[in-house]
Amino acid sequence: MQSFMRSSRPPDYGGRYRGKLVVVSGASSGLGRRIALDLAGAGAAVVAVARRSELLEKLESELHALSSDSSSRRCDLSDIAAWTGLLAEIEQDHERVDLLVNNAAIDPGIRLADITVEDFHRAFEVNFFAAVAGTLAVLPKMFEQGQGIVVNISSDGGRLPSPGPGAYPASKAALGAFTESVSFRAAKHGVHMHVVYPAWMPTEMGLSALQRGLRMPPRVMRRSEEEVSRLVLARLGGLALDISASLFANFAVVFRAVAPLTYRRLRRSW
Repeated sequence: MQSFMRSSRPPDYGGRYRGKLVVVSGASSGLGRRIALDLAGAGAAVVAVARRSELLEKLESELHALSSDSSSRRCDLSDIAAWTGLLAEIEQDHERVDLLVNNAAIDPGIRLADITVEDFHRAFEVNFFAAVAGTLAVLPKMFEQGQGIVVNISSDGGRLPSPGPGAYPASKAALGAFTESVSFRAAKHGVHMHVVYPAWMPTEMGLSALQRGLRMPPRVMRRSEEEVSRLVLARLGGLALDISASLFANFAVVFRAVAPLTYRRLRRSW
């Protein structure tokens, strides 16, 4: 990985996040928590959003120590009306949202033999529709201002699905397609859209997948939350749509396209 990931000193990214109003969903743990803290450390006013009150309270105190204008708001993103209403309140209170990080996600963790259509609905509600609703909520003001950033956290499973029931990777694949499609129009208004492929991380969700039988990915497909957060913050606002934490995953996407039968044979046992 790049040299800034090996540094123990938190980067400030040239001051470009200083004074920015940032909303991060799914901020109570994992990558969302790390991104929220790193943005606050870089001078942003962060509004951390999640459904778990206890974790949010602890995070808010840490955010305040880094950025006094930061705060937290409890919201279950499966309630789309509550989520868009919250974004409207934040935009009204602060007059803008400079950066939206759609990170909230769930994995049903249910076997193919047991999963139902309702489980798919729940996964898509949080992983896809909440991100879509959040994006559509902030874009008008960003278009009016001629600037802004929306980053949607996807998964390598969305472009390289593993054997399983398919709810989680399907929702993440849809998120990637949505982000790419909207990015062409958003760019004309000065708004940057990004989709993040963070590799496997030892988060609550990642470790839970291992407990359910997922094989530990090879080292070249594993990253820490700190590594991914720093990569994302370093690249936000750039020309690239995709922010991928693993070159190996990028090569696997190409391999899948040029040698699909061989890829499928290998993937079945991965």
